[in-house]
Amino acid sequence: MMDPRTLEFVEEGCQGRLVSGNYKTFVRRVCIDSRLAKPGDLFVAIEGEKFNGHDYTKHAFDQGAVAALVNDSKVNREVVGAKVEVLETRKALGLLASYYRRDFDVPLIAVGGSNGKTTTKEILAKILSRRFRTLSSEASFNNQIGVPLTLLRLRGDHQVAIVEIGTNHPGEMKSLLSIARPRFGVITSIGREHLEFFGGLEGVLLEEGFLAESLPEDGCLFVNGDIEGLEKLRERCCSKIITVGESSQSDWIISRIDTSNNETIFELISPKGDWNGVYRVNLLGRHNAQNAALAIAVAVEMGLTQEELHHGLEDCQPASMRMELQTLGGVSVINDAYNSNPDSLQAALETLKAFQVKGKVIAVLGDMAELGDASENAHIEAGLLAAKLGLNGLIAVGQWADVTVKSAQANGLANVAAFEDATLAGKALASKLKPEDLLLVKGSRSTKLERIIEELVRILKV
Repeated sequence: MMDPRTLEFVEEGCQGRLVSGNYKTFVRRVCIDSRLAKPGDLFVAIEGEKFNGHDYTKHAFDQGAVAALVNDSKVNREVVGAKVEVLETRKALGLLASYYRRDFDVPLIAVGGSNGKTTTKEILAKILSRRFRTLSSEASFNNQIGVPLTLLRLRGDHQVAIVEIGTNHPGEMKSLLSIARPRFGVITSIGREHLEFFGGLEGVLLEEGFLAESLPEDGCLFVNGDIEGLEKLRERCCSKIITVGESSQSDWIISRIDTSNNETIFELISPKGDWNGVYRVNLLGRHNAQNAALAIAVAVEMGLTQEELHHGLEDCQPASMRMELQTLGGVSVINDAYNSNPDSLQAALETLKAFQVKGKVIAVLGDMAELGDASENAHIEAGLLAAKLGLNGLIAVGQWADVTVKSAQANGLANVAAFEDATLAGKALASKLKPEDLLLVKGSRSTKLERIIEELVRILKV
C-alpha cells in the first residue's frame, strides 16, 4: 500500500492526461497484474514481449481498480472507468514513482552489483528491521518496473528504504538511480554478467559506477574491497566510501570463514574495533560472508548495536531459488536456479563441493545467458571446473549443454549428460538419484531449471 494520492496527483506525476474519471478519486496502491487488482488500485497497463496489459484493463476494473494508466489508443474504447492517458505506460510508471518519491525524506539504500544483490538486500532488511520500520524491494524487483513499484509502496511511517538496482543494458542503472535518489549505496561485486551488452568487465564497472556517482556528499558508498576497479569507483564518488572484504586494506576485514551444510560463520574486524567478533548467518557458501559483512557495515553506519546485528542475522533465510537448500525424497538439493554467470557459478560449485554428504555429488548446470562472445569460453570453463572439483556427475541443459559436457569429459569427468530441455533432464535425473545424494541446480532464467525441481517433486513423490 502507498499513502493515498488523487488522480490529479497521478496525472501530474506521470505527465499524462485524465481522459475519464474524477480528479479527486484516491489511489491507494499501484498494480500491474489485473489478477491481483483490488479496490482502490491504479492499474498500469504494461506492454511486454508476450503480453499487453491493455487487454486486461477491463478485468482490472472488474476486480475493483479505481483507475487505469493506459495508452488510450491501445485500450478498448468500450472499457468504462477512470483512465489517465500517456504515450508509454512503462516510462510513465517511472515518472510517477519519481514524483511520489519526492514526498518522502527517508534515507534510501540502493543495492547494486553483479552478484549477491538480492541476498545482501534481504540480509540488510532483516537487520535494519530490528530498529527501523523498513521498506525493501520484493523478490528481485530491480528493473524499470520493479524499482518504481517498490518506491510506490513508501509510506509516511517508513524510516528507511532499501531498493535493489539491477541492469543488463548500458544506461539502465543511471535512469533507475535518478528515480530512487539514494543516500547510501552498496556495490556487492563486479563480475562477468550481461557481457553481451556490456562487452567486458570494464563495461560492467562503468555501469555499476553510476551508483557511486549518484550519492550525495553526505551519503556513503559501501563496496566490496576485493573487486577490481575499486580506484575507478573512488574517482566517481563524492561521498564517504567504506570498503568491506578479505583484503587487509579494507576498512572492514573478513577473516576465518567457515561453512557447513546450513550456515556460514565468519570473523569481522571493524574499523574502530567496537563490532569485532564472530558472526553467523543461515546461508550457504563463503560468498555469503561478503554479503552479510556488507549488510553489517551499513547497519553499523545507521547506528545499530551488535546485539541487533546478531538477532537480524538469525532471522535470515535464503531467498527463493538462491542457494536454497531443500530435501526431496532424502536427496539434498541446492536450488540456485534463479540466475547464473561465471562468477556466481564458481561460488555455487565450490559450495557444493564443500558439503559433507554420504552419497553422490551432482551438478545440473543450465546455460549462462547474455554473455555474448564470451559464451563458449564461459561454458568450457564450467565443464572444466566441474571436473576439477571431482563431482560424481554433471548434467548440462540448454543451447550450450554439449560444450559444457565435452569440456567436463575432456578433463576426466565421465558421468555426464546433455539435454536441451529441463523437463526431460529432470525425468532422467530422478531415476538416478538416491537418498543422501546432493544436487546443485543452477542456470539462467532462460533455461527454466525450476522444472527440474518440479519433476523431482513429482517423480520422487515428495
